[in-house]
Amino acid sequence: MKKRKLVLAVLATLTIGLTGCTPSDNPDTPVDPDDPVVENYFIQEPTTITLWSTIGDNNQPYIEQYIESFKEIEPNVTIENVQQSGSYDDLAKMVVTGFAANNYPDLIQAYPDAVSDFLSYDKVVNLDSYIDNEDYGWTADEKADYVQAYLDEGANYSIEGTYSMPFSKSTECMFYNEDILLGLDLSGIDPEINNGNRLNADYLNNLTWEELFGHLAPALERYNSEVKQIITPRDGVSSIVYYDSDDNLFITLTQQYEYPYTAIDENGVGEVLFNTPEMQDLMLEWRDYVADGYLLTSGLNNSEYGSNYFTAGATLFSIGSSAGVKYQFSAENPMNIGVSRLPQHEGGNKAIIQQGPSLAVLDHDDENRALASWLFYKHMTNEENSLTWALNSGYTPIRESNYSDPAYIEANDIESKPERSLERVMAATSLYYGTISDYLYTTPAFKGSGEIRQQVGGLLTNCLLPTNSADQIPDFFQEAENLSKIAVGE
Repeated sequence: MKKRKLVLAVLATLTIGLTGCTPSDNPDTPVDPDDPVVENYFIQEPTTITLWSTIGDNNQPYIEQYIESFKEIEPNVTIENVQQSGSYDDLAKMVVTGFAANNYPDLIQAYPDAVSDFLSYDKVVNLDSYIDNEDYGWTADEKADYVQAYLDEGANYSIEGTYSMPFSKSTECMFYNEDILLGLDLSGIDPEINNGNRLNADYLNNLTWEELFGHLAPALERYNSEVKQIITPRDGVSSIVYYDSDDNLFITLTQQYEYPYTAIDENGVGEVLFNTPEMQDLMLEWRDYVADGYLLTSGLNNSEYGSNYFTAGATLFSIGSSAGVKYQFSAENPMNIGVSRLPQHEGGNKAIIQQGPSLAVLDHDDENRALASWLFYKHMTNEENSLTWALNSGYTPIRESNYSDPAYIEANDIESKPERSLERVMAATSLYYGTISDYLYTTPAFKGSGEIRQQVGGLLTNCLLPTNSADQIPDFFQEAENLSKIAVGE
């Protein structure tokens, strides 16, 4: 999974009050914060917790507002908000390095693979008892309001329990050039495309890989070369489809085709399962898509992002993170950008990867710090604050009620946004979030699962690289399997 720090433009101008106590934060009315030791504060003594994250400058003001409003609810809690530089992987390494010196945070922004590594050090708090506590946990209605797929991810570890909670969630989607594709008539080249009708959003939103690479991509290639140039190479490079993440593509294909990838055995140890004849055959098939010029991936193109080619007109479809929407838009070369679901395998399992870092509570053997961390997380993601985050950060809402909130609906009214504008494509991306909840999947997180992800990303690149021989594919799979087994301790 590609992980770059994202600083996203504000989707809508919205002022939402962030102060005061809500019933979901504390059932009692706050009292004078000058008298901090009172019955209705859950934290009765001065307690300091730290939050480490790579949240960008544009989104930091919202975190600070959450901290300020939380102080009115739990005045004995001081929150140190530490914005770290570097990638998510860099942040995770800092945490592991800090364990020995007791220099690590209470709340950490991390992907599940990183949380699984923290678990191997016995440093992650199981949040089940906090979630279910009758005094400061979630009510049944509150818990049901969180997107179930996001909650499931937090319990998908090798040890039973809930060890991370959703916050900055995203997924993959397919951005496309509406100005070129919508209304395009390809019936003279392939009358089977869209039943002979012009291309429309519904057709593009329901593509299968078989339709995309068997009909649409070949027709677009012929149209570009024989009728009208609609693709302009960038530094001599172009494709019909550009996929940003080689590891996401490999893993998603295993899910869509229902081929094994990884699992956790009865002892909580990760299993490496991706080396199958079926997956090797599928890589042979996908080699042809690359050879024909229909597909390019970041791994095949010096780790360059597809957005650079999409905005330059060198590809018609850019598949990448929904949270990176602003990179798909160029003010110098504006276009109307459509957002559609990731193509699926015809007759297969519906699957689109669930992305974005979660928050985990790390164990300092201090109940006040653990409880304060949970209470702050709960406050950050109440209905009001989660809506603010969804509207302004560019990430998907993590609560079902956010999608039906009038402010969210109004902010994502595409027709009210100027054509060829970033606001328009961000609105389209936000609406996309509400259509794919049944497609989202996660894979098990365990010691070594992050390394396996890197191995299969490199595996897909090696298999599809035209300069490599198809006869090498079994060897590529075996090497990736061997290195993956080392990572899990086999």
